[in-house]
Order: sequence, then structure tokens, then C-alpha cells
Amino acid sequence: MFLVPLQMFLKKPILLAERFITGAGWFQIAIMVLYGVGLAWVMADKSQIAKWRNRLWSFFSIVFFAQLFVGLLGVDECLMTGKLHFPIPAMIVLGPVYRGELSVMTLIFISTLILAGPAWCSYFCYFGAIDGLAASGKTSRKPLANKTKIRHSVLALTIVLALGLRFMGISGWLPSTLIILFAIVGFGIMIWFSRKHKKMVHCTTYCPVGTIVTHLKVVSPFRISIMQGCDTCMRCVPSCKYDALNLADLKQHKPASSCTLCGDCLSSCHDGFIQYRLFKMDGEKARFIFINFVIILHIMFLNSARI
Repeated sequence: MFLVPLQMFLKKPILLAERFITGAGWFQIAIMVLYGVGLAWVMADKSQIAKWRNRLWSFFSIVFFAQLFVGLLGVDECLMTGKLHFPIPAMIVLGPVYRGELSVMTLIFISTLILAGPAWCSYFCYFGAIDGLAASGKTSRKPLANKTKIRHSVLALTIVLALGLRFMGISGWLPSTLIILFAIVGFGIMIWFSRKHKKMVHCTTYCPVGTIVTHLKVVSPFRISIMQGCDTCMRCVPSCKYDALNLADLKQHKPASSCTLCGDCLSSCHDGFIQYRLFKMDGEKARFIFINFVIILHIMFLNSARI
């Protein structure tokens, strides 16, 4: 279990139980082993992936924001650094641009991108789970208009703004106000557009991290492919909240760049033409490795990621 080194070798307790009761970290690890085995068992059935992915994703988001709330109340044991920061995914990109140095969250993001590719967006992003909830329901088959132009424009504008604030030496209330406004607009997009289209509009068009992921996900060896034989029946389209399975994508036999490897679409293809790929492995073997990989990362983040 990958949590064991955190318990054994780090001087500062990382596991939450250990922070309150000496030795309780081992009990927490035992519980997490059972939790991980249970997740691997239920998600082995590809028809259950969508349901359980959303459950574990939502659980992680709830834990993350609960720690923020408790931290705001002054319980320091729930904080890793003892300092609160804005828990907004955009800060993973814009924070280092503004400060001129990498943050712990940025390093975690880069590591996850290398290991699991765009699964960051569909399994680990604490904001993404909220957008997924807003997009619940039968997805519209109509592609999102101007998705690529909008997301690149948002990324460019936010980076230029962060650089401008940095070089002008502006700190204090203005940058904080701007990032809060950015988050409020993001919530508005979830509530209005994601609910309307039943697609994750915030994640696919507004989030700078999501845009970065679409370009850097090639560093991961995991892929989802649409195999030869697909008759473009379009049954898979309503299952994709990331607007990555439209007619043009099916004809090209690969999802759009906004695909996050969530796997929700697999069970909708009754003929099994949509498959995970890992080098030259069989699709089911690749899916097995991917699912277990993200479960391990999920447990690591759930137990060691503190605000």
C-alpha cells in the first residue's frame, strides 16, 4: 500500500487520523485498503464505471471542501501547510504564473497528468465534480459551439492578466478579488450552461486547467479509441459529458481532445467498439490497469491531500 511510506518515514503526520491520535494512521490505512478493494471490485464491471466514478469523485470533492470549511473554523490538523489558499483549479496554472514559482498543487497536477493523463479532470478535480452534478441528465447530442476558440481565449486572457499583475507588482486585494470573481463566473456557467446542455461546459470551455490538459495529455500512455466497425449509431453520445463524442469524432475513430478517459461511454456501445488502449494491450486489460491506477491515485489524494 502506497500510504505506508507516508506513515512510516515522514516526520510530519500526513494521514489525518495520525494527526489526532498517534498510531491511528495504521487503522486509517487498513480501512483504505478495504475501500480500494471494494472500488476495484465494483468498477471491474464496465457497466458500473459511470455510477461509481461519479460517487468516488463526489466523495473526494466533499472531503476536500469539508477540510476547507474545518480549516476556516481553525482546526489546523486539517491543513498541510497551515496556510489557506483559494481552492480554485485555475490557481494550479495561474498561481505559478503570478508568483513565478511552482506550487505543491502544480507539482501534484503535473505528476497526475503524466501518470493518468486527462483523468485529472474526471476523477480528481474537486471543482469538476460540481460541474458533473450540474450536467446530470440526458446529454444533448448537439455539439457545443465554438468550444475550442472559447477555451483558448479564456486561457490566454487569464495568463496575460496574471503576468500583468506580476510585472506591475500588484498584490493584496485586487488579485484576490479577481480570482473570486473568476470562480463566481465559473459557478454561474455550471448553473446555467452546464444544466442547460447537460454537458460540462465549465470544464470543457472555461477552466484553464482543462485546456492545458487537452494539450498535455499526450504524455500519458492511456487512450480511448473507437475501433474499426463503428457504424456511428450515436448511442454513445448522450453518455459523454465532455462533448468528446460527436459524429465527426466517431467518423475519425477517436474522441475529441476534450475526452478525459472517464469511461462513461463504454457501456453505451453494445458492440464494444469503444475501448481503453495502453500500448498494444487488449482493451479489457488496458481498462483493468487504468481503473486500478486511478483508484490508487484517488486513495493517495483522499488521504494525503490537505488544503
